[in-house]
Amino acid sequence: MDNEELVDAVTRIVMEHLAAEPAFPSVVAFGDVPDSILGTDLNRREGVSPSDAEGAQYIVLTRAAFLAFHGGPIPAGLFGSGAPIGTEAVPVEEACHADLSGKKVVCERDVRELNLSNGCVVTVSPNAIVTALARDCVMSRGARIQR
Repeated sequence: MDNEELVDAVTRIVMEHLAAEPAFPSVVAFGDVPDSILGTDLNRREGVSPSDAEGAQYIVLTRAAFLAFHGGPIPAGLFGSGAPIGTEAVPVEEACHADLSGKKVVCERDVRELNLSNGCVVTVSPNAIVTALARDCVMSRGARIQR
């Protein structure tokens, strides 16, 4: 095979691949993702479960959808009028409660041992010192500190 035939063969293969791809990218949106964020030049479909992302070029999800897929409580508004069959929405305030009011200093290790999830409330005494790492750990899990 000479160079011209090789270039023709490679060009033909590249053109076949380009023709096979859709004109607009395919996007699966989980949660209430506004159109203003995604734009209009795309093939958008709504996702409910992780398996809906099959075949999509891009996946966009809200923070609430991310937390729902990763063990946090499922917010009632994520699925419109109600949660999918077999799941229950957990009110954020009632998700869990942890009491560290007996500690004078709350460190990251104390927080990690609690296995917090989204919506948890960690109670500390009004005079307790909460380290920066402990505060970051609480916030990264979607929980909050209450004095």
